[in-house]
Amino acid sequence: MIVSDKFYIGYRDIDKNLKITNTAILNIFEDIAGMHAKKAGEDFKIADTTWVLTGYKVKINKRPEFEDRVIVYTWPTEMKNVTAAREFEIRNEQNELLITGISNWAHISLETKKLEKVSQSLYESYGIEHNKTNFNELKLKKVAEPSNYLYEKSYIIDWNWIDANEHMNNIYYMELAQMALPDEIKKTNNFSSFEIMYKKEIKYKDTVKCFVSEDESSYIVTIKNKDLSEVHAIIKLNR
Repeated sequence: MIVSDKFYIGYRDIDKNLKITNTAILNIFEDIAGMHAKKAGEDFKIADTTWVLTGYKVKINKRPEFEDRVIVYTWPTEMKNVTAAREFEIRNEQNELLITGISNWAHISLETKKLEKVSQSLYESYGIEHNKTNFNELKLKKVAEPSNYLYEKSYIIDWNWIDANEHMNNIYYMELAQMALPDEIKKTNNFSSFEIMYKKEIKYKDTVKCFVSEDESSYIVTIKNKDLSEVHAIIKLNR
């Protein structure tokens, strides 16, 4: 089942160049995925199960701009046992393909927070589109942690970043990563693609450390806990 809806690119969604930000892209993806879940009968308000993100890969052909209206599409390409793969497209009103995305998810019980196998009826209700893909992959490759860092920055997690699951919303991992980048880099917002690997949830008042690395084509931000014993996420932003 392919689900679509129209979105308006507003002031809060743009950078100084009037183009959509990476976090706004992820906001849109989160919203359309939630719409699909509700259509499939897994409404967060009443369901006893939900999905947890484990990874994103997003390719940007052209960034929508302020006051654009875009059509966003999503569909699952696989759902097996406790995992799923979901893809996204953002197109303009002329049907030009602007942004594509693929994501991996894990299915959990809201009561126990443990993995829960997808039932046959739920599988059928989502309507898997096995042959529709922009990526030709289902399981995203792990983003490797760099061996060297340019510098690190520490942050204490504010309540405003905590979502209904009582941990930091997935979108703010990208926000953290971009906050840690050099000013001249984050102001340009000139990334052609990005990847996120989620490893461990972050909670209110946690202190996290963002370790920034650079190679010939990318910035990589590794988010760790205060004592460096756990990796929360790795975000790779490609120029």
